[in-house]
Amino acid sequence: MTEATTSKPGASSADEGVSVVRVLPLYLVVFAGFVGYSLMIAIFTPLVLRPDGDILPHGTSTGARTIALGILLAVYPLAQFLAAPGIGALSDRFGRKRTLLVSLAACCASYALIGGAVQARTLWLLIVACFVAGLTEANVTVAQSAVADIAPVRQRSRLFGYVYLSSSLAYVIGPLGGGRLADRHLVGWFDYATPFWAVTALLLVILAFTAVAFRETAAAPDVSPVRLTAAFRALGTAFRPGPLRHLYAANFVLYLAIFGFFRVYPMYLIGRFHMDVSQESLFVAWVAVPIVAANLGIVGWLSRRLTPRQMVARIAPVLAAGLVAIVIPHTRDSLWVTLAVTALAVAICLPAAAAMISQAAPSDHQGSALGSNQSLQVGAEALTGVAGGLLAAIAVGLPLVTMAVLAAATAVLLSAQRVGTRASEV
Repeated sequence: MTEATTSKPGASSADEGVSVVRVLPLYLVVFAGFVGYSLMIAIFTPLVLRPDGDILPHGTSTGARTIALGILLAVYPLAQFLAAPGIGALSDRFGRKRTLLVSLAACCASYALIGGAVQARTLWLLIVACFVAGLTEANVTVAQSAVADIAPVRQRSRLFGYVYLSSSLAYVIGPLGGGRLADRHLVGWFDYATPFWAVTALLLVILAFTAVAFRETAAAPDVSPVRLTAAFRALGTAFRPGPLRHLYAANFVLYLAIFGFFRVYPMYLIGRFHMDVSQESLFVAWVAVPIVAANLGIVGWLSRRLTPRQMVARIAPVLAAGLVAIVIPHTRDSLWVTLAVTALAVAICLPAAAAMISQAAPSDHQGSALGSNQSLQVGAEALTGVAGGLLAAIAVGLPLVTMAVLAAATAVLLSAQRVGTRASEV
C-alpha cells in the first residue's frame, strides 16, 4: 500500500484523521462474520457429539461423531482459504462497496441455509452450507482492505486494532447469545437452528446499513486478472527457499497448535464433562475474555519490551503448559483457569507471529510476505479440524496434548534458528 492510496474520496490528505463512524460498517461486517463462526464452534459440537442432537443416527459411536465434527468444522476455513485472495482481487477490480454488498447478500443466504440444514438435521446439507458460508465470509478481507485504503499511517495501528477487537468481542457475544437461543429449557421453540436464524437477521440489518452508510474507499480499479489459484500460489511461496522459510515453518507449527486448540477444546468439554449447549457455550465465551484483554493492552505492553520473535519463543511454552493443564486436573472448575491461561497465550502469540514475519520481510514485499503467512494460518485452521476429530476419536484428551507438543516445538524451532543465525554470523 503506497502513500497515494491513503487519500481517498472523502479524505483531503493522507494525514487527515479517519473517524471510527466512517468505518463502522466495516467493523460490523467483521463482527457479524466472527459471530457466525463462533456459533459454529459452540453449536455444532453438542449438535454432533451429543446423541440428542439427532443429526447422526442414534447408536453412532463417539469416534465416528468426532470425525464427522472435524470434517464439518474444516470446510468453513477451507472455503475461506480458497476464496479470500479471489474476493480481495475482485474488490480491487470492482470496488470495495460493490464486492462487500454482493458477498454480504450471499452470506445472508448461506446462514439461512445453515439454519435450514440444522432444522432438518441433515449433515451433508450442513457441510455444503458451511462451505458456501466460508466462501462468502471471505468478505472480512474486503473490510480489512477498505480500512487500509483510508487509514493514515499514524492511525493504521489503532484502526486495525479495532478489527481484532471486533472479532474478539464476537467470540464473547456469539457463544453467550447462541447458547441461550439454542436452549429449549428457556423457550420451548428454541432449537440448535435458532442462533443461525438470528445471525441471518443480523446480517440483513448490516447489509442495509452498509448499503446506506458506507462510501467507496478504493482508488482506481485494478485491471489485473483475478486468479482463482492465488491461494495456492501464496501458500507455495512460504515453502520456497529464502530467509523467511524457517519463520514460516515455525509459524505453521504454531498455527496448528493455536487453531487446533480452538477446534478441539469444545470437543473435550462435551466428551469429558458431557456439557449441554448452554454450559459449553459459556466456556467458549469465557475463552474470548482473555483475548479481548490482551488486545486492549497486554500485547502492546509486551511489544514495548520484547521483539515479536522473543514474544513467540517465550509465550509458546506457556501455551503448551496451558494445553496440558486443561487435560490433567479432570475437574470442571479448573477449566476457568486453564482455558483462560491458554487463551491469553494464544492472544499474545497470534499478532506476534505475524509481526515476526513483517519485521523480517523487506519493506517492498510486506504484502506478499503477510499474504503467504495468512495462507499458512487458514490452511492450518482447515487441517486441524479434520486432524482434531481423528485424534479425538482415539482419546478425547489426545488432541489437546498433541497441540501442546506443537506449541513446545515452535519454541524449539525458533531457538534453533536463533542459534544457527548466531553461528553463521560468527
